[in-house]
Amino acid sequence: MIPLALPTIAALTPDHYNIRIFDEEIETIPKNLKPDIVGITTLAATGKRAFELGDYYRSLGSKVIYGGPYASFMQEEALKHGDCVIAGEAEGKWEQALADFEHGCLKPVYESQNYVEYKTQKPPRWDLVNMNRIFQVAIQVSRGCPFNCDFCLVSKNFGRKMRYRDIDNVVAEIKAAPSKYFFFVDDNLTINKKYAKELMRAIIPLKISWGCMCSLDVATDEELLNLMAEAGCFNILVGFESLNPASLDESQKHHNRGGSIYAEAINKIHSAGIHINASFVVGFDNDTLEEFDRIFDFTMMYNLPNVNLHLLNAPPGTETHRKFNEEGRLLSCDPELGVGHFPTLHYMNMSQIGIFDKYMETVSRLYSFETIRKKGERLLSNGTFTRPGGDISAWMKARLSWITFKEFVLTRDPDRRNLFKFVINLIRTKKIAIDKGLGFLLSMLGYNRHIRAHQRNMAEYRKIVMAQDKGAWRKD
Repeated sequence: MIPLALPTIAALTPDHYNIRIFDEEIETIPKNLKPDIVGITTLAATGKRAFELGDYYRSLGSKVIYGGPYASFMQEEALKHGDCVIAGEAEGKWEQALADFEHGCLKPVYESQNYVEYKTQKPPRWDLVNMNRIFQVAIQVSRGCPFNCDFCLVSKNFGRKMRYRDIDNVVAEIKAAPSKYFFFVDDNLTINKKYAKELMRAIIPLKISWGCMCSLDVATDEELLNLMAEAGCFNILVGFESLNPASLDESQKHHNRGGSIYAEAINKIHSAGIHINASFVVGFDNDTLEEFDRIFDFTMMYNLPNVNLHLLNAPPGTETHRKFNEEGRLLSCDPELGVGHFPTLHYMNMSQIGIFDKYMETVSRLYSFETIRKKGERLLSNGTFTRPGGDISAWMKARLSWITFKEFVLTRDPDRRNLFKFVINLIRTKKIAIDKGLGFLLSMLGYNRHIRAHQRNMAEYRKIVMAQDKGAWRKD
C-alpha cells in the first residue's frame, strides 16, 4: 500500500497538468525527468530524503512544494530545500498554489486556520500508480480526533472535531478503485458508531476486504462488530499503547484504560473472524524495561501475532516534542531514525542502549517463527476466520503462491514448516478461508524478514546508539 496523499493531490490537480507519481518504497525515480513542479509529501521518517530530493530538483530549475505533517510543523527547515509549503490540509490551498505558480507569484506558505468541510472527495488517481506492486489501496472517510494524546499529531493536523464524508461518496470511491482490498486510514473508524453502522450496511454489497484502526470499545457493540465482519473487515489496528496505567495518564490517553475488559474484548473481536494488530509504545517516564516483557506476555496470553511495538519518539508539533525540547531531552540524531525503532529521546528510567537492546530482543522474540506458530495455532483453530476476502489478480495469486511455497516449504526451519502444514490443513478442512490462511503466513513472513534484516545490522546500530547514550535521565 502506498500513502494516500499523492493520489489525492493528483485528483485535485487541474487537467492541463501532466502528472507522474513515484513512491521510492516500490520504484526508482527516473533520472531524466525535469518537471515544472515537484510535490513531495513528508513525514519525520522521510524528511531527510524529501529535502535531498528538493535540493536536487531545485538545481534542475523545478519548483518544489512540500506538504505533509513534517513540513507543516517544520516550515522554516522545509523552505531551505523547497519553494513552498502547503501546511495542513491541502484542499483549496494546493489549487491556489498552482494558480499562483502559473502567474509567477508562488507564495512560500499556504496555510489556513479553518478545516475543509470534507463531505465529498474526488476519487484518488490510482491510475497513476503501478498497481502491479500494490496489494491494497488506502481510503479515508473522516478527519479529526476528539482525543489529544501527547505523542500524536492527528488532532494537531485535523482538529478535534470529527468530520465525515457522505457515504454515497465513499461507496463511489470504492467502486472506482482498482482493488478489492482496502485499508481505512481513519484514526478511529468507529468512534461515531451511528455513522460506522451506516457505512457498514452500505459497503456490505461491495464484497470487499479491508482493515482499519479503531478503539477496543468496538467490541462493546455487538451489532457494529457483526456488521464490520459482514462488510469484509479482516483486521483492526488497536492502539493499546501501554499496559502501564501511569503511562496512559502521562500521555493523556485516559480513554484507553482496559483492565479486565481486555480479555473479553479481544475474544469477541477474534470470534467475529477479525485479527487484531496490537500497537504498543515504550519509553514514557513511568516505564521501565519490564514493560517489554509485560507486552510480550500479554500478546502470548491473548494470541496476538500482529504486534506493532515502538519506542517513544517526539515528532515536531506534538506535545511530547515540546516537553522534551524544554527539558533538553531531545537527542541530535538522523530524523530518519525517529520512526519508533531507535531511541531518539533521553528516557527517564532507561539508557538509550538499554532500551534499544531490550527492544530488539523483544521484537526478535515476537516474530520468531516459534512464537508465531504458538500464537497462530491457538488463534486460528477456533474456525472463525472462514469468510473469504475480495478477488485478486491471477498474476498476484501466482506471485504470492510462489513466495509462500519458497519460504515455507523450501526451508529447514521446523517451526516455519510446521506452521505452514497447520495452516494448509485448516484450509483443506475449511476451517479458514484460503486468503486468510495465506495472508496470515505472508504477513508474518514480512514481519520476520524485517526483523532479520535489522538483526544483520545490529553491530552498526549499537554503535550509533552508544555514541549518543547519556544514560537514564534524572530531574535535577
